[in-house]
Amino acid sequence: MPLYKTLSGQDKQTVQPRKWTYVTFEGVTDIPLSEEGWNIYGVMLRIEWPAVNGPTVLRGRLARWPETSREDTTGFDDKHPFPGQVRHAYWQHFLKGRDGLSAGFKVWHDGAVPIILDGRQFKWTQL
Repeated sequence: MPLYKTLSGQDKQTVQPRKWTYVTFEGVTDIPLSEEGWNIYGVMLRIEWPAVNGPTVLRGRLARWPETSREDTTGFDDKHPFPGQVRHAYWQHFLKGRDGLSAGFKVWHDGAVPIILDGRQFKWTQL
């Protein structure tokens, strides 16, 4: 099972309010998908939720060919916040992999202040 992982405490990522932001995994946002056929993809984010003026929702979506003119995104899935706490959020998506396909994961929130992504993982396995 391929795994792209950024450990907690290393390379924290700030996500500004009301702006779709690509999540970095091991310093990259564009991950080559090596498994041909149907796959299940999992994303785990360790989030530092602000105690005040934080979001009421965090949205995440998978994108094929991220940050290119060919970008193609999936539907989004919302997660609820935990103000003032550090919690994990998980997303799962099904995608048919093929040669040359890459993917990224981006998030958006409606808070008035940034959120912090600490540990992050992107992994997948063939069905």
